[in-house]
Amino acid sequence: MELVSPARRMPIPEDVRDLLRDLLDRPAAVTRRRVEAFDTERRIYVTGRYISDRDQLIGACVLELRLAAAVGAALSMMSAGVVREAERAERIDGALRENVHEIINIASALLNGALLPHLRLSEVVDGVPADVIELAGRGTGHKHYDVTIEGYDGGSMALIAI
Repeated sequence: MELVSPARRMPIPEDVRDLLRDLLDRPAAVTRRRVEAFDTERRIYVTGRYISDRDQLIGACVLELRLAAAVGAALSMMSAGVVREAERAERIDGALRENVHEIINIASALLNGALLPHLRLSEVVDGVPADVIELAGRGTGHKHYDVTIEGYDGGSMALIAI
């Protein structure tokens, strides 16, 4: 008899909200949105790639650039102007990028659970890599959220996992 791992529980909006509130020490609003293809032609994204203990891609956290900059700025209590600068530059760098890396790393806890293959952050990259898009198409877990952090612009977030 083959042993099968249970299905990975995808977080509800309240789980994401609570994690962000705890990390950022400020109110956050999170609502579920319809899952749709990543619009890489019109939007800029930052992606955290989650891998298994066998170094295989098994999950991802994809943030719209505006949201990535907002959560990164909020973590260190940077001004909302930093978010606008990142949007104009169409990228996040320096301390802002380090903060985003930390938040995406901690967000992996939303996808881990008992009896499931452990996933961990391997890297944070600009854009949405082709293998993450492919994973989103076949992943058993895939949710999108609209996120707003008090005092900052909001944006979309996607969590994907198998």
